[in-house]
Amino acid sequence: MNIERQSFIPAIQEKKRVFEKRLKVFPQGFLALADCSDEVVLKNKTALVCGYLCAEKWDSLPEFESFPALSEKEQKSALKRIEKRFALGHNPLLTHKTNGSFLYISSFALLKDYRGKGLGEKFFANSVAALCSAMSEIKKVVILVDSEWQVALKIYEKLGFEKVFELKEFFPTIQKKVNADGIIMTADADSFRNIEFASTENDFGGIKI
Repeated sequence: MNIERQSFIPAIQEKKRVFEKRLKVFPQGFLALADCSDEVVLKNKTALVCGYLCAEKWDSLPEFESFPALSEKEQKSALKRIEKRFALGHNPLLTHKTNGSFLYISSFALLKDYRGKGLGEKFFANSVAALCSAMSEIKKVVILVDSEWQVALKIYEKLGFEKVFELKEFFPTIQKKVNADGIIMTADADSFRNIEFASTENDFGGIKI
């Protein structure tokens, strides 16, 4: 929860009960990044959890491809379904499917002190690679990104994600009166299965994990 508070504005921070449900429903999809360096362990008496990634599996994706061909009335109805599926704090008990073939990354964040070092990209890529490699049924990886997070968008594009849909004014913001758009992106799971896992301190910017 400390990571959550450091990473997101209050309006989009998710509650403790949401994380508890995710851990209960799909514990294999909840991964943590811990700093195990001697300095940190001596200071805190334990390793420091400095990042997390949580996910769930879906058995289908909303009607992104057919959306443009729908009538105006049908589009309004479809948009409500899409927004409900991606709603912040949604109940994973209702969306997660054990045999689902779509991996939705519901949240991902790092403590402030661990950002800006390339660590987030490596942790994200390695986490998704681990999940896709362990679950052969996964075909696609799905993420939802705030349109204002330009650095994050570039990283996801670098990792092979492509925009498939846009939710207008989906994310609350602090400074602007108008909400930010939500960018839905997908990538092939096989592209992550080919990633060579980072395993040394040098791979993670000198941090022992």
